[in-house]
Amino acid sequence: MERIILQVNGTRREYLLKRPQQRGASLVVFLHGTGATAAWADEETGWSALAEEEGFALALPEGLPPHPNDPPKFLTNPPRWDDGSPGIVNARSLATERHTSIAEPVVSSLHEGYAGPHSSADVAFLATVIDDAVVRVNADPRRVFVCGFSNGAAMAFRVAAELADKIAAVAPVAGHCWVPDPKPIRPVPTFYLIGSADPLIPLRGGEVRSPWQHRYVRRPPIAWTLERWADAIGCEVIPRTVSDSGGVRTDTYSGPVPFRVLTIEGLGHHWPGGLGRFNHRIAGLPSELVDGTRQVWEFCKQFAHA
Repeated sequence: MERIILQVNGTRREYLLKRPQQRGASLVVFLHGTGATAAWADEETGWSALAEEEGFALALPEGLPPHPNDPPKFLTNPPRWDDGSPGIVNARSLATERHTSIAEPVVSSLHEGYAGPHSSADVAFLATVIDDAVVRVNADPRRVFVCGFSNGAAMAFRVAAELADKIAAVAPVAGHCWVPDPKPIRPVPTFYLIGSADPLIPLRGGEVRSPWQHRYVRRPPIAWTLERWADAIGCEVIPRTVSDSGGVRTDTYSGPVPFRVLTIEGLGHHWPGGLGRFNHRIAGLPSELVDGTRQVWEFCKQFAHA
C-alpha cells in the first residue's frame, strides 16, 4: 500500500492507496471510525485483502485528530471526521425530557468535545481523494463506492449527501446520518448494517456513556437515521422485511434505488465479521454471522452512475 500525501486548502492530508492490477477498476473508499487509523481499520476489516482478491482499487483516508501536531491517540487525541454531528449535550440533564416526534430527538455526537466548528474541510479532502485516486490508478469514475464505520459511517452519509455526483453507492455501518437536511443531487443506492447489541449506537436509541471524555450522550434510534435517509433518496420511509433467519434480518425501503438494511443479532460496535479488537467492555461482542466487507462489496459492485 502506498501512502499518498496531499495539500487540501493549505492542510496536509494523507490516505493509503492500494492499486488494482488492471485499468478501469472500481474504487472503494473506506472511512475509519473515531480513534482509529487507516492501517488499523484495514487490518480490522480486511478491505485490502478483498481488493487483492476482487481486483478493485482501495483508498483509505486518514481523519485528523483535534491536535494535528501531536501523535494521534485513541482516547485523548483521536483521529475523526467532521460528520456534521451536533455539539455537546449532556444526556443526564435531558433524561426527563419528552420527545413527541422521531424526527426531532435530542441527540449529540458520540465524539463530543472533538468536533470543533462544523465545516466542509473533510468533504473537500474526500472529494480530492476520490479525484486523485481515480487518476493515479486509472479507475472507473462511474464506479466509486464509499463505506465507513461508526464516525466513518456518519461521514459516508455526509459524502453521499454532498458528493452524490462522485459516488455510485454508499455503505454506512453502525453510524448515524447527522446531516440536518440531507439533499443529495441524485438518489444514491445504500446498504446499511447495524448490530442488535451495539451499546454505542443502540438500535432503539437511549443514553450512552461515550469512551471520549466519559460523558453521557443521548442517541436517537436507528430508525431516525434510516427514515430520514430513505426520504432523502426518494424511498418509502416504512421498511419491508424480506428475510429474517440465522440471526440476520434484511429490510428494504422501496424507491428509485435500492436501500437495504441488515440487522445482525448479537453484534456490538464492531465491524461485522472483523477482528473485533475494540475493547469488548466498551463495544460489546463481535460476530462472524456476516462478512461485512464482502457483503458491502457484493452490494456496491452492481452499481454505476452516469
